[in-house]
Amino acid sequence: MTGPTKRAPAPRSHAARLGGLVLAAALLAAAGWVLARYTPDTIFEREGPFGRVRVVERHDGLRSLFIGAGRARQSALYPARPRHLEFPYTKLGMVGLALTPPDGRILFVGLGGGAMPSYTRAVLPAARIDVVEIDPLVVEVAQRFFGFRPDERMAVHTMDGRAFIEGAPAGSWDLIVLDAYSDDFIPYDLSTRQFLEAVRTRLGPGGVVVSNLWSSNRAYPAMVATYAAVFAQVRLLHVPGRNQRILVAGGGGVPLDREALVAAAEALDARSPLGFDLAAMVEAGWEGRPHVHAPVLEDTS
Repeated sequence: MTGPTKRAPAPRSHAARLGGLVLAAALLAAAGWVLARYTPDTIFEREGPFGRVRVVERHDGLRSLFIGAGRARQSALYPARPRHLEFPYTKLGMVGLALTPPDGRILFVGLGGGAMPSYTRAVLPAARIDVVEIDPLVVEVAQRFFGFRPDERMAVHTMDGRAFIEGAPAGSWDLIVLDAYSDDFIPYDLSTRQFLEAVRTRLGPGGVVVSNLWSSNRAYPAMVATYAAVFAQVRLLHVPGRNQRILVAGGGGVPLDREALVAAAEALDARSPLGFDLAAMVEAGWEGRPHVHAPVLEDTS
């Protein structure tokens, strides 16, 4: 005995097929619009003395800087919005400002697009800021495309960062920010014990150094161990959602425990609103003292 005969599905009507084609076309058009809207355009590209420098711009005006062959953006900002920080690490790195007097002396090693110096200039208008950048093309691009504007309180020095620090008098700065490292390139001469000793002696009493480190880089444990060999206090903060750490180091005269950093961040925000919750970022990213077993990096002869 045979079962019931299966009936073939009725063919789709012309109207149904046409509707499906219209819907598919609409979805493709929408996808193309989204792709065009969020795909940045290259607005500058040139080979410089230290690698290729490229600037891309998004539809909403966000500009990003790429240097060399690395895939990570070196900087991203809106040129007309100096009080905006795009990257989480630049926000967390502002913990250094919380430990600096309003009229403090600040050095940034590495310019990129100038996001952190420009932000610092807006938040601490009485501070004196030095920026040292080895690549003249990066300095040109920061001023041309990223709104970086040196003035009587913010000077840019186009030279090697280590030579600049070693040539400065002892106690020259209250805060030194080391932002010359990337995901794929660590300048060795800016990571050794001898360099960090020069950094330490160029800090004034109570001064601190803040460093952006890529924890995904294989040199990371040795870099942290080297800081710990030079500075009495070293603390690590995890950048949210990134393989990055903000390292804060100083002598014994300044408290760098979690409660002190959170309180300092809250006090800074009360004096000059930051636009983000730095205290909460410090609290959430706190790792404290490093626990690494790696060799200390030494200058090569």
